[in-house]
Amino acid sequence: MIDTDLSRYETYLRSEERSANTIAKYLRDLRVFFTFMGNESLCKEAVVSFKGYLTESYAPASVNSMLAAVNGFLEWSGMPQMKVKPLKIQKCLFAKPEKELTQEEYWRLIKAAEEKGNHRLAMLLQTICATGIRVSEVRYITVEAAQRGRTEISLKGKIRTILLPGKLCRKLLKYARKHKTVSGEIFLTRNGTS
Repeated sequence: MIDTDLSRYETYLRSEERSANTIAKYLRDLRVFFTFMGNESLCKEAVVSFKGYLTESYAPASVNSMLAAVNGFLEWSGMPQMKVKPLKIQKCLFAKPEKELTQEEYWRLIKAAEEKGNHRLAMLLQTICATGIRVSEVRYITVEAAQRGRTEISLKGKIRTILLPGKLCRKLLKYARKHKTVSGEIFLTRNGTS
């Protein structure tokens, strides 16, 4: 039955003049969806569960792309009430130049922290300045993120990907090893807070 529905949906997409690549991608994404569904009956909760699965497994833009395929199929199938909303992806905004630290100020802050023996603060400053993350997002800097060279920050229903420069990753991993942190948050304190 699923193969028949997909075949009919493919015909519909062709009639809508979708490109061959788009059709192939939609069908591929729908097969992932139906594999996830297994023998479960199609309902809104199942689609929401699939969205959760995608969020844990794929980058935000890929999640939204796959959800577009599923939502299009649901609309075509006469089940628009089962569609789910895409993830909100925060656009990258840049600070005004007058609000930025100068390179001289940056190095002075790091040097002051290191002179006081506060290596954690020095590493935090380097991480925040190299990535542009907020202090509230420091918990997303993990050993695994440093190994991958990127982290996914999920706050207030929005997800954004932060790239971690190679030099920073090496410093973070060295810092983690020094503090015997093999996985999870790098800046976790002894009492378990970031």
